[in-house]
Amino acid sequence: MSRKVLEEQFAAINAHDVAGFIAFYAEDAVVIDPQYPEPLRGRAAIERDMTDYLTAFPDLSGRLTSRLIDGPVSAAEATMTGTHEGPLPLPTGEAPATGRRLEFPMAVFSRLNEEGLIVEERRYYDLANQQDQLGLS
Repeated sequence: MSRKVLEEQFAAINAHDVAGFIAFYAEDAVVIDPQYPEPLRGRAAIERDMTDYLTAFPDLSGRLTSRLIDGPVSAAEATMTGTHEGPLPLPTGEAPATGRRLEFPMAVFSRLNEEGLIVEERRYYDLANQQDQLGLS
């Protein structure tokens, strides 16, 4: 993954371009995210996750703060911000909109296949901190 590809992926997030965002993933990609008890498996699950998150945070934006590329593996740090204006699916059930602002750092590690598509991604962020900021804990 190149620096440009990472920047393009975050540009798709900031443009709320779900189709553009999921185009970076292989059809059988696996995403491990602390919000879910089981990995997201396949492009359709990743699309649903991004659609749900943009519904919950219609002003979502991400800012890359650092990145490291080593062949087919990348690591990136980012700060995500948004206002909780819609329902947010959680493992414990759906959280109604709180109107609260959310800002959190996260790290993302990705591994690409020979075609340059993400086949495995691991996201790291503090879910308890998010729930505190939203008044859900």
